[in-house]
Amino acid sequence: MTALDLQAYVGAPDSDIDYVTDCFNEAHALVDKYVGTATVPLTIMKRAKLECGSELFHRRSAPNGISQFASIDGSAIRISRDPMIGARKVLEPWLPIGVA
Repeated sequence: MTALDLQAYVGAPDSDIDYVTDCFNEAHALVDKYVGTATVPLTIMKRAKLECGSELFHRRSAPNGISQFASIDGSAIRISRDPMIGARKVLEPWLPIGVA
């Protein structure tokens, strides 16, 4: 997977490639750290990194966690502050259950 995959996933123009690359690198690091030494299928890792990278990319259009792009009536919608929110759900079946 490359930054170009993330660019295609989020529909970013070529002029945003530097920002997309930063988001891709951050997503890569966050997902790898979260997975640790667990064995996760490559396709699942790719999906998790796309989900995380997408969250990071779309934060730019949601200052202070508020966005209006997804609402038909224009009302504000709160965006998750956790970029791993989508990735965690994708990775969950392959990771060990934590015990406190």
